[in-house]
Amino acid sequence: MRFIFTACLCSALALAFSPPAVAQKQPTFKESRDQGILYFKKGRFKRAKASLDQAYATPQGKLDGRTLYYRGQAAQKLLLLDTAFEMLDAAEQIKDNDDKLKAGLAEFKNELNDRYGAVHIKAGKGETNKQGRIFLEAKTGIINKEKKRVFMSIRERFRALEVSLPRRIYLPYGDYLANNVPFTISKGEQEPTVEVFLQIVKQEQESPLWWYVGIGGATAVAAGLGAFFLLNQEDPEVRARLNPQFVGEGAP
Repeated sequence: MRFIFTACLCSALALAFSPPAVAQKQPTFKESRDQGILYFKKGRFKRAKASLDQAYATPQGKLDGRTLYYRGQAAQKLLLLDTAFEMLDAAEQIKDNDDKLKAGLAEFKNELNDRYGAVHIKAGKGETNKQGRIFLEAKTGIINKEKKRVFMSIRERFRALEVSLPRRIYLPYGDYLANNVPFTISKGEQEPTVEVFLQIVKQEQESPLWWYVGIGGATAVAAGLGAFFLLNQEDPEVRARLNPQFVGEGAP
């Protein structure tokens, strides 16, 4: 019994008073960009975007054509089409892009415009909600498997995303509904504009248990030891520790 008590106490104290982790050195802009490009070329698109996001967050990143180009490419692979188009547009504004990058941007632009178009979504008259969700549906069944995969991925993302309006959404060309309002995106045609009312999803009440998370090492130790004593209060040795005046069978 003494061994168990000592082990619990040591573990709790080690957890409470362990030294903080040493902060790692943040990568430079160039390191983040080059790492992101390397991840992209290896087909690791989530990691690529994470590294390129770090590069883009720096002042240099927003003015670097390669960062913008590869961040847009990674976003397109992850079907984050709004980011892909945004990066393409920003990269085209950079004046010192070399010929190789300019050719890559032209090819990327053709690829995006060949597959996707946009719908401009505005708030309906009388809309009072600042944020809400957009439920997208295809008006008719999508036969093409790749096109269906892309649409379903975008559909599910927006069903779980709180957005504000106005907003531009990129989709494969076709006929759709946005919160039951019909629209059509056609290649070579002007971008449609639709007015919708945002869908409001009621959130489940947050559990009060969150308050207990991260209170601090000392509190965690106290709580842990309290629970230990409570669960083992019938043990003679534990009873002796709780009440030094008590000495029962098996107590030291």
